[in-house]
Amino acid sequence: MTNVVAFRRSPKIEQPEHLSAIVVAGSGGAAATTTCFGLATALRLGTDVQVAAIDGTFGGGNLLDRVGVEPIDPARAIRQLGSRMAVSSAGAVVVGHGDATDSGLVDSLLADRRLARIHDVGPALRSRRLAPLIEAGAAIVIVAPARSEPLSRMRVGLEWLIGTYGRGVLSRTVVSVSHQMPHRLVDLAPIREHLTPVVAGFVEVPFDATLARPGTVDHRRLSVASIDAWTDVLDAWGRIEVGRHDTDHRAGAGELA
Repeated sequence: MTNVVAFRRSPKIEQPEHLSAIVVAGSGGAAATTTCFGLATALRLGTDVQVAAIDGTFGGGNLLDRVGVEPIDPARAIRQLGSRMAVSSAGAVVVGHGDATDSGLVDSLLADRRLARIHDVGPALRSRRLAPLIEAGAAIVIVAPARSEPLSRMRVGLEWLIGTYGRGVLSRTVVSVSHQMPHRLVDLAPIREHLTPVVAGFVEVPFDATLARPGTVDHRRLSVASIDAWTDVLDAWGRIEVGRHDTDHRAGAGELA
């Protein structure tokens, strides 16, 4: 297998090394881990910046086991993160879950090394430990599989974001719907039509057999369509002011129509 993957375009982010983002699952099994890996891969391939995919789930996650393929060079390792660091097939730094993971601290440590940071936080959107990142203006992607019940739970997550941080938080939130079966189970057109005017982006990630297989994921086996979709998410983030403070915290709360 070659060391390259077919790649069509670079994401439109002016300062990708400053990106701080969280990937949150609208429900269990929503593909937050593979989305975090995919976004880090698309950013790494498209911009050549140093990027980290971080397991910020609470209670333990499998990001390191799923996408870490080789030990990190000791010269690049960060002492506080110990043995939790590895490198993905695309050269992204992977940071595994720790018993006392502090997402804000990990984000700061990696920012000091000029790495873009993408945190997989699983379904823990409401955790107070994430508040510093969200309040600091982190970009957000809410992921859900293309099934009716998880999509309904994702809507509840969006409503919670609005009620907690104000409607302005949607301007830096991307909705990503993953197709986990080869055939479509629901019609997403009404959902897309409703959400597109109020969020930063609405992206469908097509079914990819590589992501459905167990074991370590190698980016060279991914379909170009998957990488294109993750690049669409990055493009949406590129259109917003990543890193700015949400000035309407707990103000201007509204509801999704």
